[in-house]
Amino acid sequence: MPAVDPHPVMLPLRAAMEARDVSAVVDCFAPDAVFRSPFTANLVFTGREQIRALTSVVLEALDDLHYTDEVRGENSAFLAARARVGGQDIELTDHLQLRPDGKIQEFTVFFRPLPATAVALRLIGAGLGRRKSPARAAVISALARPLAVLTRAGDGIGVRLIRSAL
Repeated sequence: MPAVDPHPVMLPLRAAMEARDVSAVVDCFAPDAVFRSPFTANLVFTGREQIRALTSVVLEALDDLHYTDEVRGENSAFLAARARVGGQDIELTDHLQLRPDGKIQEFTVFFRPLPATAVALRLIGAGLGRRKSPARAAVISALARPLAVLTRAGDGIGVRLIRSAL
């Protein structure tokens, strides 16, 4: 049985994200890479330029981003991270599909908990909209704001209702 290296080499994406180096992040992706949104199946970012725009906004929205775990297989990897968004703690899991040269071909990110995810939706969506116009950013923010309010309220009330039912 082969020995497991307790200190595997860090994935380049992890190092680039923790360094908040947008160019280094983009360099981790294949030219035709696909980045799947954590918010909806209807939103996919394709190619390095779209991934660059998204990464810039994500790094503006997330504070104290740090990775906690990394698992790598031959053609895929998972990264787990913690950060703060809009003053709330958020956890992220990244699923990477890797090409033989190590570049990321497909990237899917997952967020939790729901209240922090709703804040991330508002901040990241508005940040992307702002690239086009302040009005677009305002509309995106306004559309996402009720979800943030409802999930924050539901998190407190719903948890109490469920716990009292157990």
